[in-house]
Amino acid sequence: MNSVRFKIFIGFVLVVAPLVLFLIFNNVYSMNVVRDQISQNYNKLLQQYVEDTDNTLKEFDNYLFHLYSDPDVINMNLYPLESDDYVLAKQRLFNKLTRQLDIYNLVNTFFVFSNTTGDLLVSTRENTYYYDRVQTVKQFIVENSKSRPNDSSNGNWLIMKAANGDHYLMKINKDLGAGLSGGILIKMSSMVEPLSKWDTGEGGGTIVVSPDGTTLTNAYFPSQRYKNISDQITEKTSGFQIVKDKELDQQFLIVREASSHADLEFELIIAEKNMLQNLPYLQLLIYFLPLGGAFVLGIYLLYVQRILFKPLMQLIRGMRKIAQGELSVRLHEGSSTEFAFLIATFNNMVDQIENLKISVYEEKIRVQQAEFKHLQVQINPHFYMNSLNIIYNLAALKDTKSVQKMSLHLADYFRFIMRTNRTTMTLKDEIDHIRNYLEIQVMRYPDNLTFDLQLPETYSQYAIPPLIVQPFVENAVIHGFTKQYGTYVIQVKAEQDPEEPEEFFLLSISDNGNGFQPEMLQQLNSAQYLDQSGDEHLGIWNVRHRLQMNYGNRVALRFLNKPERGALVQIRLPLHTPIVEGTEKDV
Repeated sequence: MNSVRFKIFIGFVLVVAPLVLFLIFNNVYSMNVVRDQISQNYNKLLQQYVEDTDNTLKEFDNYLFHLYSDPDVINMNLYPLESDDYVLAKQRLFNKLTRQLDIYNLVNTFFVFSNTTGDLLVSTRENTYYYDRVQTVKQFIVENSKSRPNDSSNGNWLIMKAANGDHYLMKINKDLGAGLSGGILIKMSSMVEPLSKWDTGEGGGTIVVSPDGTTLTNAYFPSQRYKNISDQITEKTSGFQIVKDKELDQQFLIVREASSHADLEFELIIAEKNMLQNLPYLQLLIYFLPLGGAFVLGIYLLYVQRILFKPLMQLIRGMRKIAQGELSVRLHEGSSTEFAFLIATFNNMVDQIENLKISVYEEKIRVQQAEFKHLQVQINPHFYMNSLNIIYNLAALKDTKSVQKMSLHLADYFRFIMRTNRTTMTLKDEIDHIRNYLEIQVMRYPDNLTFDLQLPETYSQYAIPPLIVQPFVENAVIHGFTKQYGTYVIQVKAEQDPEEPEEFFLLSISDNGNGFQPEMLQQLNSAQYLDQSGDEHLGIWNVRHRLQMNYGNRVALRFLNKPERGALVQIRLPLHTPIVEGTEKDV
């Protein structure tokens, strides 16, 4: 059935798959073309922006370089710190730098610092945070003096991090004369602010990073999100590539360009779906075509299911039930003409099998009953010979009272045995029967043999095949009896099964004798023992065979040696197993 469905499915796929593959290929090709074009456009725009930014930084370099020739800087070099001329020159310079801030929108702060007097002039566009900016300038001056103590040249633009976490570009000119230095601070967020106005799509943005990958801005793209994709970015300093934010389950195109005037890199992070927004209809077609194909395939399979699969599955289920022995199954014939004939033939076949099986089963029960009675009768001569031997020994001792007592026990014993029409008995009757047998044995060995029979009321009325315990007790007397360890004790006990007390219970026959020989123990516990003829150990083989006939695989018979000393036989019996079919319970 699965093969038929698979072939139908393959046929449908062979028709639809080429079209779907063509559309997918066309869509992928179109997306790649759009991605390449947009990437090139953004890359060119970013290159132009970075080039303009580098040119602006060069202008700032020139401004700082020529600052030494400013008249007010010269006057500050000439006049003492406390003089009026120094204060006026400083004020005029402050006004000039303030006007420069209006011209250079990129600059955040100008400063002039005297290394000899420690006097600091700061002009910043963030007047609200003037004090914080002064502290930041002092921090940067100290860091610069430590990192470049002997550098009297202009040097490169340096990346500095303020106490509040903001990053700045700083440039210092130490050649203004008389220990004066001039410098510029540019806030990193100001450098990428124009880029933030570019359309990067939902979730996109712009960021500046250092060569080691440290994020220098956080305003227009969160640094934490950048960490999620930074491991996918190669070490190229320019160009573009595709990365994926796994948390957002979204792809982004990264366009990068490094500055030639400072150790930093500008990056545009563009949402891919923003680039592909001009391909919505093709994408929808690609997404919905498989769904449409699946819908058509579903309708087709429903039709085939009704015409072909349903009657086939009905037939297969019927065959499986027949294989499991459920001969009462019949199939409904309301199908197409072809299947109606097939199902009618199947139902007729099941009727014939059912009638045949009933005949075979009845014959099997008759044979089983005959075998069961034969196995039961086999034990009677076996014990009869042992009983006569005991009577002979007691008579030889001229112990009349013991002979009388034993005769009573023996009479009860054989009265029990002679009821051969019984195929089951209660466990209590079996234990009483064993008690008669053991009383006879105790009379034979009065000072060396004793017994202990434990039968809780819970199990006393449990129905068992006759004489399944007695052969093990008899073997314990015949083969296990010894005077070497003192009084010989035989114990028969019924108790809960420790593993499944609601389903099974244990019958244990144990003694404190020599136990089983290792080779005998291995033979008795082997799986092949039941298949043997039983000539060597007739009593044990007989019991095992009858247990198998009554309980099947639910019964377990184990032979063990106890850890301290002696033999142990355990019979694990089910609590809720019906009697073998065809037997009659004695009433």
